[in-house]
Amino acid sequence: MSSEPISINQESLCVNINKVYDWVIEESSGSTTIAVGNLPIEIPADATNVVARCILTDSEGTPLPPNTEIEVTEVAPREDRQFDVNGIIVTLKRVIFSKVVYVVLEVSGVDPETGTLFQITSDPVPFTFLETENLCAPAGTNLVVRISNFTCLSVINRNIDGEITGFGIDISVCQSIQAVAPATIEFTANFCSPRDQLTDQCANPIMPPQCPAIFPPM
Repeated sequence: MSSEPISINQESLCVNINKVYDWVIEESSGSTTIAVGNLPIEIPADATNVVARCILTDSEGTPLPPNTEIEVTEVAPREDRQFDVNGIIVTLKRVIFSKVVYVVLEVSGVDPETGTLFQITSDPVPFTFLETENLCAPAGTNLVVRISNFTCLSVINRNIDGEITGFGIDISVCQSIQAVAPATIEFTANFCSPRDQLTDQCANPIMPPQCPAIFPPM
């Protein structure tokens, strides 16, 4: 089956998008400690080859893929802040917001008594951040925060007898922060058509005709 363009002529299209008013990348970091007693299963006292790693998750413990949008809450009214940018006075908004990210600690090792491997997963551990950004964020814009990168360092804490007492977690979260607002834009383009199927089964979809005499207006 050969691909044929749905329309060989360009048409004016109106689409709904999120217009980006400002965009910055920032880093958040935090640390905490999980005591052995807070894990759902007891670690063997003389466990060997113990390894701990942490995973970014949602509040239910489901791992999050890259560029996941996370919920944020603005905790104070936006206030004007003026900045001198290359000799030009620019008025931005000071935006104060909070966010919560969750990390699951996964501990694995060997139980020497049985010689078997074990793996223990903690409940999601919340990290709460209160942050301030100066953005071009006029009234009507919304804050959209996505996690662009996540790194975590987990450390095994032991007492003087070598027994594991807990785990230290240190996280670093790179985040994309945007001020956006919905907008409807018009542009001229060709319609896209799908690639050829590996088997000859389905024809290309047919786009409904537009009504250019009334919308979008010339």
